[in-house]
Amino acid sequence: MPTVLLAHGLDFATWRNATRTLILHDIRPEDIVWDIQDPTTSASAPGLATPLTDTPAPRATFGVSRAVMQLAGDVLQTQASDRFGLAYSLIAHHVASRNGQHDRAPAPDIARAEALAEDVRNDTRALRALAAQLRHYEDTGMWKGTCDAPASFAPECNARFITLQLSFQPWRLGMGERTMQWDGNTLHLEGALRDASPASFPPPALALAEGMDIERITSLPAVAETARSCLICPMAHHATQTVFGEGSATASLMFVGEQPGDQEDLVGRPFVGPAGQLFDRALQEVGIARDDVYVTNTVKHFKFFRRNGRRIHQKAGVEEIRACAPWLRAERRLVRPRLLVMLGATAASAILQRPVVIGRERSHPIPLDDATQGLVTVHPSFLLRQPTAEAREREYARFVEDLRLARSLISS
Repeated sequence: MPTVLLAHGLDFATWRNATRTLILHDIRPEDIVWDIQDPTTSASAPGLATPLTDTPAPRATFGVSRAVMQLAGDVLQTQASDRFGLAYSLIAHHVASRNGQHDRAPAPDIARAEALAEDVRNDTRALRALAAQLRHYEDTGMWKGTCDAPASFAPECNARFITLQLSFQPWRLGMGERTMQWDGNTLHLEGALRDASPASFPPPALALAEGMDIERITSLPAVAETARSCLICPMAHHATQTVFGEGSATASLMFVGEQPGDQEDLVGRPFVGPAGQLFDRALQEVGIARDDVYVTNTVKHFKFFRRNGRRIHQKAGVEEIRACAPWLRAERRLVRPRLLVMLGATAASAILQRPVVIGRERSHPIPLDDATQGLVTVHPSFLLRQPTAEAREREYARFVEDLRLARSLISS
């Protein structure tokens, strides 16, 4: 009977690795022993403690949906005595169902798993609400608070939420015999998980962005890290990743486009595709270093449809713009540029909060509601869409002149 030795009671990393190996060998849930290591008496490394002998030849690979793996991770955050076996059963049954082998893995108690996961989600919401109530102590520079210990490990899995909400400042939360403390660099745990590595924990039951008060965050990296987990609008579920802004956090000049394109979605950086390369060329021509400016988009995910195997750009709609608005507001608030250049009608309409016709609004300063200035110009992709070489050269020259105007406005 295979035995899996876990480093601690929240050891998602070892459970996941062992689960993959055991399922590849078609090991039934009822044939596995899950054992939590006693660090005072055991010197064995976490993992499979017994060799897999007399087992079927391993299958080549298998896939697990994100939702099922999330449910398993939520179950592991409970303190149910059979949580590791139940989570394994969820994965085993899922794989067997996909392969048409229902008899290879008996159906787990889905209702019980969902109920346990809902308890963890409730604990997660309560913990995140508590983060807003931590009190700041000037003498130590630390945020502190106390609460009753929940019957789950949700707080430990949400320590990063608190850290980001408090912009990486030191904090301490007491929960009876359990304590979490972030000293500005490292998370320290007291209690059952005292020597556990947070990197081995399952992901939080809710996305980091859920319940986060973005307006309270005073660190641009903290906002960016939170935005990477954002699933507010449907397009976030289809894009490869969030593409947040980048550049100088104290830039005098900020550029805002519409949304990342295909290459940006794959790489995870704004303005790196064909339009971005043309943008960089224009910046260089007028003597603006890209590292000295801040570049971002109104919408942080790539919206597209498929045609003949290609991903074709779709214009961002009102719902996507509204969903991403808190991220753009945070970028503007934290970077505090002197001039904000709006690249294209989508960005201009989102920032000015009214319909914008580029031909009427282009190339002159516009006062913004935060006492800074704005400047409207075309998006670099507009230059690429011109039908002739002559038109492309003409529109590129006009774009360069707009960038020269932007440079003069921040230099005056």
